[in-house]
Amino acid sequence: MNLSIHIATETPGTIKPGYLVTALAWHWERAGHQVTSGPVRKIDADIGILHFDRTRTVPEMIPEKSTHCPLLNESMLDISKSSFSTLRVLPGDSWDGPVIIKSDLNCFGSPEWHQRKRNFFERRRRKLARKFWRLARMLPPRNYPVVASLSEVPGWVWERSDIIVERFMPEREGALYCLRGWMFFGEKSYSYRPFSKSSVVKVGTITGDEVLAGPPPELEAFRKANRLDFGKFDYVEVDGRPILIDVNKTPTVPATRTNPDTPHMRLLASGLYDFIGET
Repeated sequence: MNLSIHIATETPGTIKPGYLVTALAWHWERAGHQVTSGPVRKIDADIGILHFDRTRTVPEMIPEKSTHCPLLNESMLDISKSSFSTLRVLPGDSWDGPVIIKSDLNCFGSPEWHQRKRNFFERRRRKLARKFWRLARMLPPRNYPVVASLSEVPGWVWERSDIIVERFMPEREGALYCLRGWMFFGEKSYSYRPFSKSSVVKVGTITGDEVLAGPPPELEAFRKANRLDFGKFDYVEVDGRPILIDVNKTPTVPATRTNPDTPHMRLLASGLYDFIGET
């Protein structure tokens, strides 16, 4: 059975290779399915996939769809950290441990930063923030500062609606920091745990990883309750308790793992068939 699949995006042109959906589309096309992408007012396909790389999607942005066409990821429109964080702290809270200062937006706020033109002053501030984020009054690009206590959080942070402060509760394995990931498409998924010497575990700091048996039931319940069809959760486990750190509806794959023909990519690509017959 050959299917028509449309990946709805905000801008025309092909989707960048770094996105996970690009690797999955590679498999779907080789299975004989027709895959198209781009902005449309109405999706008339067997399956539609909403792929807007932004933290918040307003309902008016969502294209119409044919009655027979399931549109994946049309339900959870806000993936800001403040919408689900269980670690958030505010001025005057009794927490006396270290805190981490984050963008409330997905992926360090990078998609939103690049979606509009920035003037010279903004670009210079961003460059200054790489080393002197307090002076620049801006979080460093693609990084989150960790400070020893709430009292060390600069006052301007609390004035920003796009910044969130959380209790810093890392998962450790000896001297290393850990961050767990759960990648899923339909009912197909895999889980993994990367390690880093840095307190903020991200692609450039990872020293190794391991495959996990699967996600904790608490995250499966969260995903089901929010009707998220496709994406990635970042989480840690502290004292046996899973803590959701980040939700991503347009996950990417590291540049070193862009080969789409892997067991994990084949597994996720087969999740497409979980949506056949849904309306």
